[in-house]
Amino acid sequence: MVTAFRAFRLLGLISILLLFNACATSRGEMSLRVPAGAAGPSNGQTAVILAVSDQREFQQDPRDPSIPSLKKGEKFELDAEGRKRAVARKRNSYGMALGDIMLEGGDTVETLTRDLVATGLRERGYQVLEAGEAAPAGAMRLNVGIKEFWAWFSPGFWAVSMEAKLLIQIDAEGPGGRQSFAVPGYGINKAGAATEANWILAYDRAFEDYLEKQRVAFAEGGL
Repeated sequence: MVTAFRAFRLLGLISILLLFNACATSRGEMSLRVPAGAAGPSNGQTAVILAVSDQREFQQDPRDPSIPSLKKGEKFELDAEGRKRAVARKRNSYGMALGDIMLEGGDTVETLTRDLVATGLRERGYQVLEAGEAAPAGAMRLNVGIKEFWAWFSPGFWAVSMEAKLLIQIDAEGPGGRQSFAVPGYGINKAGAATEANWILAYDRAFEDYLEKQRVAFAEGGL
């Protein structure tokens, strides 16, 4: 009876490990949301976000897990448009790269970054328009480049760490001339396992950190 119970328990543990391994080695998806900031009092000015471009560089098998990379194999290959949805890479307890993580639905790093920049502008009292919308002649116009937007996993004995970092280049031109901002953001979450919720929490913290640094950059730049 005891032997049968032990065998059943062992079978259950093996099943869990196999399921975990399958999830870790496959391509996953998750949904990220930019915090909804409160719009500030109108300053009577308009800002137009002309373009947001993903300028990240992906590498094959980078030694640094903070460098974007994708799971190998023909079925996992992505073109430039597909890579805009890639936001993280899973790893095992030895730090070996496994499956990658994509954004769900129609979200991309470009749409999320646009939301981050637009949130900061609205907090400063700007009316924010998209490219192609009718804007006054004196509107400020912005081009945004995504230098870093990635999350990675670091193994640990008692807990694992999920870290996320951003670096957004904002080039603005308006009545006051040209200005450039390189705004970083960073978040870390230490937990018992690399679950979807824990990945999301690392990004939530990175978004909050980014928005705070963007507030400082915009204020110091006189926007």
